[in-house]
Amino acid sequence: MTNIHKLAILPNQQSINLLAAFSNEFNSQQFDFTTLLSKLKKTILDSKFMTKHSNAVWMATRGQDFLANPKLFSSAPLTYICVFLGELFNNAEVTEIQEKISPNVIEHALKRLNDFKLNA
Repeated sequence: MTNIHKLAILPNQQSINLLAAFSNEFNSQQFDFTTLLSKLKKTILDSKFMTKHSNAVWMATRGQDFLANPKLFSSAPLTYICVFLGELFNNAEVTEIQEKISPNVIEHALKRLNDFKLNA
């Protein structure tokens, strides 16, 4: 397991910005959760978002807290959000995520990630 408190584990700012932009899709009238998950997975895989780190233990313990109470994302550090999204999308298929994860969880994670977005 990586030390998730180290900034060195973070992906580059461009990858963070790409994922954060998906937070706006929840407000779209054409919102489709399956389509969003597919786009997120493709973006995460294409950008190699958090692929250098294995944080399965964190996801199985602390990550479960965020699944149970997505409001925790509102004060989560950037490293937690990146680890959560990376572990989720790098290790599960879209259908599995759709079956097990509420759209509310993904929305809260992406909205918090948007707080760390930098305009370039």
